[in-house]
Amino acid sequence: MNWNDLRYFLVLAEENSLSGAARRLRKEHTTVARRIEALEGDLGTKLFDRLPRGWQLTSAGRNLVPVAERVEEEALTFERQAKGDEAAHGVVRISVPPVAGRVLFAPRLARLLKAHQGLEFEIVGAANVVNLARREADIAVRMITPREPGLITRKLVELGVGLYGAVGYQERVPEMYWEFCGYEDTTYGASKREWVRTVLDRELPCRFRADDTETVRQFIAAGHGVGVLPRYFGDQDEELELIHADIDGRSRESVWMVVHPDMRRSPGVRLVMDALVKAADNIAEEYQV
Repeated sequence: MNWNDLRYFLVLAEENSLSGAARRLRKEHTTVARRIEALEGDLGTKLFDRLPRGWQLTSAGRNLVPVAERVEEEALTFERQAKGDEAAHGVVRISVPPVAGRVLFAPRLARLLKAHQGLEFEIVGAANVVNLARREADIAVRMITPREPGLITRKLVELGVGLYGAVGYQERVPEMYWEFCGYEDTTYGASKREWVRTVLDRELPCRFRADDTETVRQFIAAGHGVGVLPRYFGDQDEELELIHADIDGRSRESVWMVVHPDMRRSPGVRLVMDALVKAADNIAEEYQV
């Protein structure tokens, strides 16, 4: 039996769909299906029912979930501790939101690669929260407050946001006809919409929502409406103009660095942690208000 198939089994059990598991594992859905079929063949039992609404665990599959979780945790603990004792070389997986990674942290990390020829970086441009205990990443940068117990966390910086429109939008469109380009219905999205309501003293109609900053930016730039973007992103865009800045910091965003305790001893991870701290220290003051 291939013990790596246990990870496929556990992720599919959590996601209940091939597409969801494939996104988590960053594999093709056909690969996920093939690995599950191989595991079922090795065990001689059916683990999932293939249903139109998704892949559902069989009774045998449900019974094996806690066993597989224990095996996976032991294997991951072994791997983390072994990686913690190695020299500053090899692959370091870094999870960072795509826009923040590209604009704020990539230049500093690129310089680190030049200085340490034995290091390799694998950037996971994830908007979702990766599982550090499962080695989905070695170190994570998050725009939300970490809640998982047992992780090492550090607030890197607080970043300001602004309300933006396309250049000339304010002149072309009377304010009474403005629309809002928003984020999906999450706590984050609701907080941005509430801030705009407070700033403008009214609720804007919202016919467009997205789960990523770049897509919201594109709709704002296309003149569909106004929207909230980080200052480090919106201020650099020649297609946009700042309408309102978050002067009082009511909608400010905290940026956190998160790492599993077992990985802190890894020289490569420590170098990345130091680089992220220095990158945050160098973020221009105007982006922090």
